[in-house]
Amino acid sequence: MPKVGIITQARMTSTRLPGKVLMRVGNKSLLEYHIERLKKANLPIIVATTLNASDDPIADLCGNRNLSVFRGDEHNVLSRYYYAAQKYNLNYIVRVTSDCPLIDGELISRAVSDHLNFKNDWVYTSNCLKRTFARGFDFEI
Repeated sequence: MPKVGIITQARMTSTRLPGKVLMRVGNKSLLEYHIERLKKANLPIIVATTLNASDDPIADLCGNRNLSVFRGDEHNVLSRYYYAAQKYNLNYIVRVTSDCPLIDGELISRAVSDHLNFKNDWVYTSNCLKRTFARGFDFEI
């Protein structure tokens, strides 16, 4: 059985709203809501952040909640995904961004199941090639 995992990118240095992933709504940060909803996919979750000191709070949050974290180059997001997948031995990556605190983990789970049923490593699955879901539910496999 191939190993599938969700990698979500998160960083504090957003240009439009710096620090947004750790901003609190109620008693949780937006990143915590995001992770909570991703857990409904029943897949390993890896938070890919940067090596910057400004992202230490993200790594700390992950450590305090027993979440896997990978830290890499701020300017090369692709390398963060690649090396995170390598570190955690993933055969398939579900790519999401932490900008989506209301993402649907159950929708991701169904898409992963469909994707694996293709039995073709060259198949690309995404729910945003033809937009049928609201923004904020985007993922790629």
